[in-house]
Amino acid sequence: MGLLTNPSISQKAKYCRKLVRYNTLICFTLYLLGVGFFCALPDGNFNSATYFSENALLPGLVNSELEMETVNLVKSLSAELQRERESYPKGMPYPWLLAKMRRFGLETHTHNFTLNYPFGGGKRFKGENVFGILRAPRIASTESIVISVPYRPPETVHTDVSAGVPLMLAFADFARKKKYWAKDIIFLVTEQEQLGMQAWLEAYHGGEEGRILDSGMLRARAGSIQAAINLEVQSLDISHINLKIEGLNGQLPNLDLHNLVQKLSSKNGIIAGYKQTSSSPKRSFRYQDKLFNVLSMVFTQASGVPTGNHGLFHKYGIEALTLEAVKREKAQQQFQEIGSMLRIIEGISRSLNNLLERFHQSFFFYLLVSNDRFVSIGDYMPSLALMAGSLLIKAFIHYLSMYYSGDESDEKEEVESKQKNSTEIGYFTVGIVLLVAHSIGALAVFLPHSKAINQYLHQANLSTQFGLYSLFQGVLTMAITLPVFCALNSINGEALHVAVLLELGTVLLAVGMLNFSLGFSLSVFLVPFIILIRPAVSRGAMLFSRLCCVLINPFVVLYCVLIGLTWYLFPELAFKPLLTKAHTATMDALTYSVVDSMIYGNWLFDLVALIFVPCWILLWVLLFPKTEQKNS
Repeated sequence: MGLLTNPSISQKAKYCRKLVRYNTLICFTLYLLGVGFFCALPDGNFNSATYFSENALLPGLVNSELEMETVNLVKSLSAELQRERESYPKGMPYPWLLAKMRRFGLETHTHNFTLNYPFGGGKRFKGENVFGILRAPRIASTESIVISVPYRPPETVHTDVSAGVPLMLAFADFARKKKYWAKDIIFLVTEQEQLGMQAWLEAYHGGEEGRILDSGMLRARAGSIQAAINLEVQSLDISHINLKIEGLNGQLPNLDLHNLVQKLSSKNGIIAGYKQTSSSPKRSFRYQDKLFNVLSMVFTQASGVPTGNHGLFHKYGIEALTLEAVKREKAQQQFQEIGSMLRIIEGISRSLNNLLERFHQSFFFYLLVSNDRFVSIGDYMPSLALMAGSLLIKAFIHYLSMYYSGDESDEKEEVESKQKNSTEIGYFTVGIVLLVAHSIGALAVFLPHSKAINQYLHQANLSTQFGLYSLFQGVLTMAITLPVFCALNSINGEALHVAVLLELGTVLLAVGMLNFSLGFSLSVFLVPFIILIRPAVSRGAMLFSRLCCVLINPFVVLYCVLIGLTWYLFPELAFKPLLTKAHTATMDALTYSVVDSMIYGNWLFDLVALIFVPCWILLWVLLFPKTEQKNS
């Protein structure tokens, strides 16, 4: 009789039962290991010192040839520009800029663009950029670099950065006299912040016609753009330089470019670094400071919103960053940093001029622990893999639970249950529910693009923020009532639960490969709640699961985050005004995310609407199973 008993089957069932019994503990352990692994990254044993991978960029190859004549030219141009700005309180002094660029021997052009605003009844906003091209004397126009400055009129609400214009023009005059340039240099002054830069880049690379942003046409082009430097100079009396590196959808410039700017700044006597806030160098060796720096980068990068005009270059494969020269708090009016700033620009330009090929050797995916230490993608991805992997492991264990219970039971009953479950799963029914949930997410993406709906909202005298918020509330109401029409029985619900866990785990890993900060932030918040959601027979367990599901609703998450930010920025507000202000901020955030998606291609809104909203709907449906009548 012993031959009729297969010991491997009983041993397999024993392990499967243990996995099912301890599935929550296993998944939470993986999640905590992922969080702990990330918290260990600021330690020196888990990160590396920055270094140059491309020898052609070494700052030691650049010997400055700047003279006091260029420094004096900056002061003269700055005084002229201030007088011109008084005559153009709301716009850019185009005649003055064009005249100066032509005087310095640049091939000068203007670029017109129009924004056909998708909301507000078809409003149109016009803008104009000015750019000059210094043709390389040593080679045909095959490659180029860009030096850009955003122009802000005197009546702007943003920080004045007009001091970058005279610096750029003075450097253009200096560069024109040199014969060693092997790349064209484009000197660009943009209007309307990132809108002007986006329009210029689309026009330069041949943008699509009929889009919301009409990028217009360029009368001249230089070579293929290899790199770009954006200058935001608040004053000629400079305290320090803050390096802005985050780009659209969390993209970063090549680490070599960041290292180059930092080394050149240090060489020329100006402290520069990522999120530099003072003129004293960041030399703290405390773990808390390093962890705060990493978390600060993660939260900034996760939104996918560029921190400067440089961030729009990355999607075209162009390495770029912004040098934010911060004004000295106690003005000394000595302007000793003018020469240093010019030498930094010269050093960057000449180092980039030495490149024989595009940036490719150093890292494109990294986190900065401090100014001279970083964590590469191979070091930080295990933390995300552990957290997102816990959902994949939970999906596997939940699949096993369809055939094995956590309690010791008769083996014969489990075999019969297995055969019964395999034949009763309604794959077509589960597929229909998946399709309906993702169709609702697609509807949330489609509605803001509908001209008819936008026209109706305008005619109803609704603000853009309130109109879009109302649309999304309607979609949310549809999602909440879906269980009334799509309730599933027990076995179909379990199959759907496995599908949702697989989708969420896979998407979190995929997002983390493109934008680790976004994938990590979503995993830290969502994974523990998803692990705790378990459609159960117990009424208390079901209520707890529904509470967890409500807490991870995209609307609730956004509102809670903005309540925290509002409380942090306005601690003097009482509770009720705090909630009101956070509600207004929520409507604004939804509007900005939709507009960024339409104009710049930020995929945060599309990702949430097409993936995470449908997954939330599916989890919500699971928590309202069909009531099965027992046969007496």
